[in-house]
Amino acid sequence: MAIYTKDGVGKLPANQILSTVIEKGLEADANFIHLEPMNDLVRVKYRVAGSLVSGPEIPKKRLKSLIDKIKSLANIQTGNLDLISGGKFKYSFNGQGFSLRVYIMPTINGEKVTFKVQNDAPISDTVEQLGFWGSGLQTIEQAVNLKSGLILVTGPNDSGKSKTIATLLESINDHSLNVATLEDPVEFKISRANQTQINHKTNLNFKNGIKILSKQDNDIIMLSELSDSTTINEALDIVTHKKLVISSLNVSSAVETITRLLDYGISPASLAYALRIIINQRLIKRLCPDCKQYVILDKATSNKINELFGLNNPTNMRYIHNLEVEYNQHKLAEKKVGSKLLSTTETKIKKIWVSSPKGCLSCSHTGFKGRIAVAEILKNSPEIERLIITKSKDLLINKQAVREGMVNYLIDGLLKVLIGETTIDEVISLTKSSYLT
Repeated sequence: MAIYTKDGVGKLPANQILSTVIEKGLEADANFIHLEPMNDLVRVKYRVAGSLVSGPEIPKKRLKSLIDKIKSLANIQTGNLDLISGGKFKYSFNGQGFSLRVYIMPTINGEKVTFKVQNDAPISDTVEQLGFWGSGLQTIEQAVNLKSGLILVTGPNDSGKSKTIATLLESINDHSLNVATLEDPVEFKISRANQTQINHKTNLNFKNGIKILSKQDNDIIMLSELSDSTTINEALDIVTHKKLVISSLNVSSAVETITRLLDYGISPASLAYALRIIINQRLIKRLCPDCKQYVILDKATSNKINELFGLNNPTNMRYIHNLEVEYNQHKLAEKKVGSKLLSTTETKIKKIWVSSPKGCLSCSHTGFKGRIAVAEILKNSPEIERLIITKSKDLLINKQAVREGMVNYLIDGLLKVLIGETTIDEVISLTKSSYLT
């Protein structure tokens, strides 16, 4: 379904076609823009709040001039159409600056282009505004103020890990601390950090960069990703010198993060000593606050939710109800929450929030506005340390973490449905694999 149209866009000069394509994406707050060559045309697609939506269609004959313009802007060599290539350029729109990373891949129909869009404005969100709340938020705030240790933000691709890490660093109020980063690539400007971009054409790689950063009297070091055993061991070594290290890893759950690190051959004792918290997160669509609405739960949807989350068990239902009370208290900063505000009782879910079928002007009539994190936060403890050292199975570590207060990210998603931040369909879309214990 096309939600952006531009009659006659293919008749414009290449630079105007490109501007139209990019600016439609920026207007919609897209984080990816795709130019996909077909047999007789070029399709434009935008990734908006996690969904792929269609844009203008461009005549195929305009592809070469368009690609040449993109390559010129991104400082990419032209001529060879069989090479994978990449680059970046800056773009200004409505008084804001953006960085567009360009990735070009040859296909049988011509070169496919993907832009990754990054707003160059400083981080303005708080950790709470990203979607963290209650005791999980307190755990995060305590961890980033520690003098040493390892904080990991994990999740699949496009789960908001980089923004969470940048927001954590911006949240640190102690200006007596030296903060340095080593990133590939630099995605967000962090006002109080000395940020370094990895350069694969020189000797500025993670291994060499970490050696220098560890000697520069830094208190906090952020590594954009722990991608191999060498980098992981270097990070753990930094922790032994009483530094705080923050990094990320592509894994599907908090406990799987531990298993993945051990699979790299990392010493269980070293990991158990260094680890402070693991934040595992996803991004799902956030309901538009101006047009969202609630509905009384029908029997079919109630049965689906009860089955998925085990809410036919009274203990589980009380658990969800108590968490909703805590969430409401956190949001409203009140000691008591009236039952009229709640979507649950101790025995059932009464209502859920849904998107408006027609939306409104504020959300471009989509019913959603931006995305919100759903997360689970595993805090290290003496018992978790013991389980790590003995290389216990994921399920045992997960059960212990839940006993100690970790809220599974699907449960976190359900709470955000009850509180009016997202929809049950968004949460159900995350249920392909998870521990719900």
